Amino acid sequence: MNISQITGVYFSPTGGTKRVTEWITERIADNREAEWLDLTDAVSSRPDYTFTEHELVVVGVPVYGGRVPETARERLQKLHGKRTPVVLIVTYGNRAYEDALLELSDILKEQGFIPAAAAAVVTEHNIAHIYGAGRPDEKDKKEMTAFAEAVREKLKSTAGSSKLLELSIRGNRPYRPYGTLPLKISVSSACEGCGTCIRKCPVQAISRTDAKVTDESACITCMRCIAVCPKHARKLGTLVTLAIRQKLKKVCTDRKDAEFVL
Repeated sequence: MNISQITGVYFSPTGGTKRVTEWITERIADNREAEWLDLTDAVSSRPDYTFTEHELVVVGVPVYGGRVPETARERLQKLHGKRTPVVLIVTYGNRAYEDALLELSDILKEQGFIPAAAAAVVTEHNIAHIYGAGRPDEKDKKEMTAFAEAVREKLKSTAGSSKLLELSIRGNRPYRPYGTLPLKISVSSACEGCGTCIRKCPVQAISRTDAKVTDESACITCMRCIAVCPKHARKLGTLVTLAIRQKLKKVCTDRKDAEFVL
């Protein structure tokens, strides 16, 4: 298969998915330069993007409650393939990716893409940071590099996207119900009103005029505002954080290794 262009696409509120997508995309591209498309920021108007069968797209999204985030799903519908091969990536905080990888495959197939390979990679949990801390680590990176090399060889030895066989991806249909945790983020007096959180909120849930005011019905608890605040003025309450850690302890303590499908 002759690939003329490789594009990495990601929705990554706290940066973990971006790093994994970049790592894999750059190694598939090898010495070629990849294009990048960041779907994280809220914009007033997002254009549609169309890719040909001679291009490769690598798409990465985080897992929220075992599913593709609804915001990411909406933005992925701006991508249109013409039998375009795609590499699917989901990242999760060492709990489980459940139906997310299968859902991502279904979304992109509906948009005209043909899945060529898939990966589920552990990153630091965006709320309970002790789970998945330091991931992806050196072991993960070696495995992601080997995966990228295998993808490159698979594409090189395949006559065309129509010759790609159906991937066997774990998950269930119907998918598990989608939902986010109803968490309240507090703002301390350290806030200087710089507006970073306002500009970076993926769904514009923070008031455009007062950073201390958040529309909780719009918030997707992605934790981006906490991650980008230069004064560390935004946070979850200590008791809430401890409660979440305890709730996740049984399912998140043991190491989950990355999974790859070729």
